[in-house]
Amino acid sequence: MVIIAGFMNRRKFIGLSAAAASVAAVRGAGEEVKPVLTFGLITDAQYADVDPNGERHYRESVPKLKAAVESLSKQKLPFTLHLGDFIDRDFAAFDVMLPLLVPLGHPVRHLLGNHDYTVSDGEKDKVRAKLGMPHDYYTFRESGVRFVLIDTNGVSVYKYPADSPQTRDADTILKKLAAEGLNAAKKWNGGVPGSQIGWLEKELTAADAAKEPVILCGHHPLLPADGHQVWNSEGLLEVIDKHPAVIAYFCGHQHGGGEVVRNGIPYITFKSMLHEPGVNSWSVIHLFKDKLRIEGYGREVPREIPLKA
Repeated sequence: MVIIAGFMNRRKFIGLSAAAASVAAVRGAGEEVKPVLTFGLITDAQYADVDPNGERHYRESVPKLKAAVESLSKQKLPFTLHLGDFIDRDFAAFDVMLPLLVPLGHPVRHLLGNHDYTVSDGEKDKVRAKLGMPHDYYTFRESGVRFVLIDTNGVSVYKYPADSPQTRDADTILKKLAAEGLNAAKKWNGGVPGSQIGWLEKELTAADAAKEPVILCGHHPLLPADGHQVWNSEGLLEVIDKHPAVIAYFCGHQHGGGEVVRNGIPYITFKSMLHEPGVNSWSVIHLFKDKLRIEGYGREVPREIPLKA
């Protein structure tokens, strides 16, 4: 009887253990893998205290930004990324918009867009400092991810005073590109100068060596080549193609948004907050090892995008 009882107890134990293991396996399979990093994203609010122009409802950017900030502030994010064109015109507009970011309770990593420079010539060199940016282009790291923010306004007819050598040189380049038939040869687009491309090469080389994933960000798109792209986008794409560390490119500028995958890298243009009365646009980005999950709000569509290995 003792032997039988012992046998029965052992069999029961084995059965219970197997059942527990099976339940654990099912639970493990159903559990969501945690993202490497989650952060907020806004772009192209383009606030101005002026009446609407077509679908551009400038004053509505104030309540829209308030709504986005209220939502993002509840999610305990490490930072929010801002991809440029915070204002549409007038330096004083920054004093309306910047206080609205305070309730976030976390840093905002800014880029500048073409409209951020639609201020008087005497105020153009104050824009970067107004937004608390360390430089026109810079790098920061979060959770093992390197963010490289480039300045796609570096060569342009709007960033510097009208009578400056930089503006005269950019105007010459713009006319040359227009004569060559480049569809992006527009005064609201810009280019990245050689000195900055050299800096970018060094940053990406260092990230390659450290096996550190890079999210590259700019205001203007690199793709698609629909007329909104950086003037020298092809040269920048050649640089990116050489560096396996780059996993994605984020931008704004093209208010309707866009998405192109090239060599496994998604080039994502996020939609503007400015357009459509009463319809907002912002995102929470969840970065996983193998994908991006874009938690879109308003007219920004929620979606998942695979990332290269």
